[in-house]
Amino acid sequence: MSDKKWFHRQTSRSEAEELLYKAGLDGSFIVRPSGSIQGAYALSLLYKNNVHTYRALPTEDGMLSIQTFKGVQQRKFMTIDELVDNNKEAHGLVCGLTNPVGATDLPPPVPPFPVLGNRISNNVNDNNQHRVSSPGFPLSNSSPRNASITFPIGTGRPGPPLPARDMPELPKIPDQIVPTNQELRLQQALLCRFENMQMMGLPVSSNFQEEIRTYLNGKNWKSDVTTITVGGSQCAQLQSLLVNEAVTLQSELDVFMEKVEFLRVLFDVSTPLCTNSSFNRKANGSDFDLEQVLGRLTDCSQVVQILNKTAHTTIEKGLNLSTSNSREKASKRKNYQRTALMLKKRFEVKMEGALKKTTQVKVELDVARGTLSIHKPEGEILYNNNRILQIIKHNKGKSIKLEVVFDDKKREFCFEENQQREVFCQLIQQIRNSHSKTSEPDQISIFCGTWNMGNALPPDDLSSWLLCSGSGRVLDPSLHSIPHDMYVFGTQESGMTEKDWNRKIMEEIGQIFNDNFHLVVHASLWQMRIVVIVKEEHKHRISHIKTSDVKTGIANTLGNKGAVGVSFFFGGTPFCFINSHLTSGAEKCTRRNNNYHDIISQLALGNDRFKQFYFTNRFEHIFFFGDLNYRLNLGVEDILRSLKDNELRHLQEYDQLRIEKNAAKVLSGFNEDEINFAPTYRYERGTREHYAHLKVKTTCVKTNVPSWCDRVMWKSYPEVYNISRSYGCTDDIMSSDHSPVFSSFYVGVRTQYVPKQGVKNDASAAQILLSSIEVKLKRGSGRKSFSLAFHSDCLPHCEKSELNTAMEEKDSSIELKWAKIPALKPIISDLEYLVDQHLLIGIRCEDDGDYIGECMVPLRKISTDHPKRFSQPITHKEEHVGDITGLLNISCPRGGIKEKTYEFIQIGGSPGSKEDDHPIIVGGDRKKEMRNLGKFIPPISPTFPRNAESSNHENSPSDHSYETVEIAPRKPEISPRPRNNAGRNRHDETRH
Repeated sequence: MSDKKWFHRQTSRSEAEELLYKAGLDGSFIVRPSGSIQGAYALSLLYKNNVHTYRALPTEDGMLSIQTFKGVQQRKFMTIDELVDNNKEAHGLVCGLTNPVGATDLPPPVPPFPVLGNRISNNVNDNNQHRVSSPGFPLSNSSPRNASITFPIGTGRPGPPLPARDMPELPKIPDQIVPTNQELRLQQALLCRFENMQMMGLPVSSNFQEEIRTYLNGKNWKSDVTTITVGGSQCAQLQSLLVNEAVTLQSELDVFMEKVEFLRVLFDVSTPLCTNSSFNRKANGSDFDLEQVLGRLTDCSQVVQILNKTAHTTIEKGLNLSTSNSREKASKRKNYQRTALMLKKRFEVKMEGALKKTTQVKVELDVARGTLSIHKPEGEILYNNNRILQIIKHNKGKSIKLEVVFDDKKREFCFEENQQREVFCQLIQQIRNSHSKTSEPDQISIFCGTWNMGNALPPDDLSSWLLCSGSGRVLDPSLHSIPHDMYVFGTQESGMTEKDWNRKIMEEIGQIFNDNFHLVVHASLWQMRIVVIVKEEHKHRISHIKTSDVKTGIANTLGNKGAVGVSFFFGGTPFCFINSHLTSGAEKCTRRNNNYHDIISQLALGNDRFKQFYFTNRFEHIFFFGDLNYRLNLGVEDILRSLKDNELRHLQEYDQLRIEKNAAKVLSGFNEDEINFAPTYRYERGTREHYAHLKVKTTCVKTNVPSWCDRVMWKSYPEVYNISRSYGCTDDIMSSDHSPVFSSFYVGVRTQYVPKQGVKNDASAAQILLSSIEVKLKRGSGRKSFSLAFHSDCLPHCEKSELNTAMEEKDSSIELKWAKIPALKPIISDLEYLVDQHLLIGIRCEDDGDYIGECMVPLRKISTDHPKRFSQPITHKEEHVGDITGLLNISCPRGGIKEKTYEFIQIGGSPGSKEDDHPIIVGGDRKKEMRNLGKFIPPISPTFPRNAESSNHENSPSDHSYETVEIAPRKPEISPRPRNNAGRNRHDETRH
């Protein structure tokens, strides 16, 4: 031990980081004893506003050495003082140890129990800062915590205040604690029972017995009583008695688990031997966690069962024994009889007839046969799927109406609940998809799930997760038997090896759906896993697979935090999925933001052809999910009260991710479905009735407030179909302190297009024509020369414009103009192909060669007979920096527009609204069939929502718009053929 200023005997890691942040100088450092390894030290060092923690471990010869990676030579020192003195220069550290931070900077002590009225102060002082007050708490082997934290207020509307760092948030109790008669009687009864047990001579050490006596007679007992009295579920001080006793248990458990893993690897003869086996994993440098040890004890029986199963299989195969008995037992696991349940689904609706008279009827959908039948008192009316031309949902008005356009007439159904209407639409969409005559899909369903497994083995049954069943927005049971086209699983703190987890998830999907699936790709970073699985029929559509990972743990070198991602093409559509585990701790919101930006900037995924564009703009669909670890800026008591009153929207106002995203600090442009489920963290393992918000460690009792840590975010190109079907969490998988989160989507995809008439000659080549381009940038830079770069899958290479023809500076903004852009010549001259493409436009400064902004312009709504004005936001690294407008049209003499299956369901206004003044416009043969009806068809809005149910989304900078512009007629070289459906769908202009 040392008596130097920088040595802190009883300071926790979070306290040390707080002191270093207050010091604010690079090279500030603190040394404290390790809470998990005897004779070791933790060195915390501040550099560029980040705290880097190193471990000084005792060596075999009794010296000290800073932990290094395998193969790096260690420098050894006799004492911790010598280690510090010899690292004043950066010898392997991020910087030298130049500014010791002493214990005198610790905040003054606070009372051991919370005082009424000392909760949160919203006053603003002269320095424009919030001060957040929090009660103290008696910590085991640690000094009292600080009573307040000061942090600056940002610009704009201030967010809710942050809770005190690492402070256990106990419920309010009176100023003076006066035990009731019942509490005194209980305390005396326990002390009497304790004395009797001592007299019996039970085999427990005298030191431990003395600690129990101190607990029963002291303030720790009163603290636990108070916690339970006001509705808490944890006796944190009682658990702290066991922490030191369990340290030895953990080391013995490590040895036992290594032996079991050794045997499992021995009998798993199908896997090649490698040195990087899972039994080489050791506990990291974090404080000892009692709950984690108890969870591992629970896993022991399952680990031994897995070992026995592996050995059993190896012996059977090695001796060529019959496996019929074991297969028969496995088949009895659980009988999922869901296919028969959903083959037919009946809905009771009101149907409007002649003279607007409504009749109660039953409408039946038969997915297997592909039919819709209407059961009326006078008989049954049967329609095959090819006779159903279109469905129009009316979202305005109190009634929940659905218009179905058949080949003979239009019928209007009125549902009692919106959920039933959505189930009806999804089933009829499934009928259309299942019985489609096209060989290539234009939309697929995707399951995306995330789960922090808490280093525990999962339960045998994960069906509720895969079936999107539990709390929140769930899939209707009638849809459970329909498998998704693609499954993406992201796990953190996995309790299984990569191979075992892949095997389990494949078996689980196969047993539930009784179908064949293909494992596309899997990747891992430490205990983070990502797995992508598709239906067997889609495996030939997957190509260009890439994997990558980014470490954001201690000093950005450890993989306990970070992300692992995959990218690939489904047909002609680029996808990206990123499973992440960001920094934990309520006070580390800024570090989580930095984690995200580090991940996005360092992942090596996608097509290198578009690498000059920002990462999130390189993919048609990108999903960012995982344990993002953003917390609620609210005390535990207030959170629990709001949960009891089911005030989820109130809690979401304090959600750090929502606050940071609204401030455009992280995940800008990404969407998230509405959260209608309780926080998924931090539950008591084995139940979903209580939150275990107190985490008992050797150095402190840490508070982890219930929060929505586990999230699924997504982003798609403009005008690309993406609808969220479900978003929620399970309520029956309880092996971890996190609940698994599920989400389900319908997304549009493109095929690998092959021209039906071969490659066109130059005389019939298509052209993409742009003119009157105006760019407005929010900030000027003193630079004068700019050009536009055009990238697209439909272009053979990058096309570049001339320099801007005009420039005007206004205050801190500039306006650039291009009168004319050279015609862009796509590689395929077919309108069916071109309308699915996007132009990625980069604004490049020719003075220094830097890209200062970029945008995406969809070609889906572009006219072929006259230019159409477009408007798109310009972003730079997800920051909105300006806007671009211009005229755009396509000159294409051949091809037509093929109707998409997802355009089958449209959004319209209420009957009789102003929207009824315009005719409906649909594409292809459907348009001809409707004309032949000779009947008036109600209008639709040219949008499809991202969320099939909710429409209360926030505006996003990525909103886009078009308008028709009348200009003087001109004579093109080739007269374009008018488009078949000028009113095709586009995205709703509101975002989540």
